[in-house]
Amino acid sequence: MDDLRKKIFIALCLAIFSAMLGMGIVAPLLPVYAQHYGATGLAIGLVFASFSISRTLLLPLIGKLSDRRGRKIFITAGLFLFSLTSIGYLKSTNIPLLILTRTIQGIAAAMVIPIALAYMGEITPKGREGTYMGTFNLFFYGGLATGPILGGIVKDVFGMDSSFYAMGVLSFIGFLTSLLFLPEKKKTNNPRPVPKGYARFFRPRALKGIFLYRLCFSIGIGVTWAFLPIFGDNVLKLSSSQIGILISLNILIATLLQTPFGKLADRLPKRWFVTLGGAMAATALILIPFTRNFWEIFWVNFLLGISGGIAMPALSALVVEEGKKIGEMGSMMSLFVLFHSIGMIIGPLFAGATSEALNLTSTFVGGGIIGLMGVTGFALFLRRPVVETG
Repeated sequence: MDDLRKKIFIALCLAIFSAMLGMGIVAPLLPVYAQHYGATGLAIGLVFASFSISRTLLLPLIGKLSDRRGRKIFITAGLFLFSLTSIGYLKSTNIPLLILTRTIQGIAAAMVIPIALAYMGEITPKGREGTYMGTFNLFFYGGLATGPILGGIVKDVFGMDSSFYAMGVLSFIGFLTSLLFLPEKKKTNNPRPVPKGYARFFRPRALKGIFLYRLCFSIGIGVTWAFLPIFGDNVLKLSSSQIGILISLNILIATLLQTPFGKLADRLPKRWFVTLGGAMAATALILIPFTRNFWEIFWVNFLLGISGGIAMPALSALVVEEGKKIGEMGSMMSLFVLFHSIGMIIGPLFAGATSEALNLTSTFVGGGIIGLMGVTGFALFLRRPVVETG
């Protein structure tokens, strides 16, 4: 790895880790926090979905602008906005204000996550997509994994407000890291003018399968993040720290597996790992409502973590490969995150509606069935091998 690439790699990893750590701190607290202000199941779903709605609306625009104007300006501005949302959470004393804060945080996420992914994709050498993206995901998911545990402990010991302060400080550290150490990359290596439409991204069979999988997988994530804390609090009577451990567990396991499975994905067909991981995730989601104590749900979340560790490095590597073919990594990664965002809109709203109309069991089982549909679609679209690099 040459010196410039190493500098960019380290700066991106540290910036995204601090930002995701800040986000992870408040994730397990939001559903209970919203309930404190009288939120119903559907309102809790809307609180979570508002983040993804605003992110979804801005992703196509920001992806194209980053291909033309550069990456650093969006990453640094988004991280600074992340840090400011901590104040918004502290001032959110009712559901509309909480939704507004989540909306602003979604705007920040649209500026940071896909652009950081695009930057990382551009510096990735051919044939090492799985290794590089797996290592980047290690920092990305590592922040999300550590955050809920830290947030639960901080809340139990110092109170809810301290968790929001911690989120703001950590996001600001990410802002400073990117501002001081991340060099600008003004445009991609593609000399052709950037086309106006996104239709060409939906022509390759591989991308159709990737986007479908990402959508369905993210619906399951949305269900889990929004209603696992409710299930743990209302049904299993767990403490905030225990709920934080559960949220962190599957992310932590996935984090630890990113690099080794990323390396394996460079050597074996990537679609194998994506299919296996997706099937495991759907199975784990279906099992959640049938757990009856902390340790049962602990092991189900352990399975959920393994699934993400197996699937995500290979899926990210496939996206990088396709992005290099098209030559517009910012637009490609924005679409990749766009389908994640749509899933994170549908997931919480689906969970809120089914929990009110039926029960929590139907919420998790339904999310698992949607996940299985995504795995099936992915396997069908990629039943003919795509070009493997490695």
